[in-house]
Amino acid sequence: LFPRMAATTAQVLPAGPTLRLLQYSPAWGAPSVDPRCTKAQAYLRVCGRSYEVEDASAAAPGWSPLLLPVLRDGARAVEPDGLYAHLREGGIDADAKLSAEERAESAAWTALVEERLGLALLYACWAEEDNYAAVLKPAYAQRLPLPLCLYLPWTMRRRALSQLARRGAMGEGVAYRLGGEALEALNTRLAGRGSFFASGASAVDATAFSYLTAVLRCPLPRDTLRAHLKSLPALCSYVEAFSTTFFGSFEPLLPSPETDPRLRPPPLTGRPTAFPYAFGADEGGGGEASEAAAGGGKSSRTPKQRRFKERSRNAVLGALGGALVYAVATDLVGGEEELDEYAADEQQ
Repeated sequence: LFPRMAATTAQVLPAGPTLRLLQYSPAWGAPSVDPRCTKAQAYLRVCGRSYEVEDASAAAPGWSPLLLPVLRDGARAVEPDGLYAHLREGGIDADAKLSAEERAESAAWTALVEERLGLALLYACWAEEDNYAAVLKPAYAQRLPLPLCLYLPWTMRRRALSQLARRGAMGEGVAYRLGGEALEALNTRLAGRGSFFASGASAVDATAFSYLTAVLRCPLPRDTLRAHLKSLPALCSYVEAFSTTFFGSFEPLLPSPETDPRLRPPPLTGRPTAFPYAFGADEGGGGEASEAAAGGGKSSRTPKQRRFKERSRNAVLGALGGALVYAVATDLVGGEEELDEYAADEQQ
């Protein structure tokens, strides 16, 4: 149900001990389904540092999928809050060529991207019901192991809504206005440029690319941000040039579900399904029906074998159901106050 991606080594210059990046796997032609994971990869590639990628669904137990990306540097594991400081302490600094004035300017542009464009992307992905149900929920569910795939996307959405409410961005007009302003500012800065600064790509380029490629590549049914970005050819060219330079290619964009009805997700069946946008995944049938078709309409199992299979399936479903009920129940006990908080904040 959840194919695991083998660890792959980035095609960049090797230096020092091996770094391993635990992240959400790629989607829609982007290095990761999550822009924060894409940013970590882009930062390392700008620095010319070799690293390996490990898919979260294939990782060893004990890691929280809510805290990705995680950098494993030897025996040490570094979570997102300290990831870039840890790299700089080890001499891996994407801003090493920048002057003090340029570093200050870089910090301002980074804040613009993460606080404005990032907030608009958060709203588009998690607050828009159509986008969440058709794209984000199945995308993250496919990239998580059982039983996390059954309830964690809902938990992630609740946290995103709480964050939006605390920042006063639960309204569609507010979120998309902030995102549009950020896109226009970035377009003005990057028109005719290959990077923010003349010395070449730096940390702010890694940040801008990670969020812009998420906006451009995520095939959302309600694609207000994507349409705005597509109306800015210079900014689209910047994303394509960065992708080609540091990731080796720029894959064609996927259409949104509204544009191509064949990409609409299948109806919910009570179990995880393959993400319908992921690189031509087949949506063939299975189970008894396919076996009967292959055998000329008759099943090859004996009645005893069919009863055993049915009981085994019921036992597995019962165990998964119990785990899901427990996980949701324990999460709800401590989550009601947070839900009330963002509802109250939105009313103020």
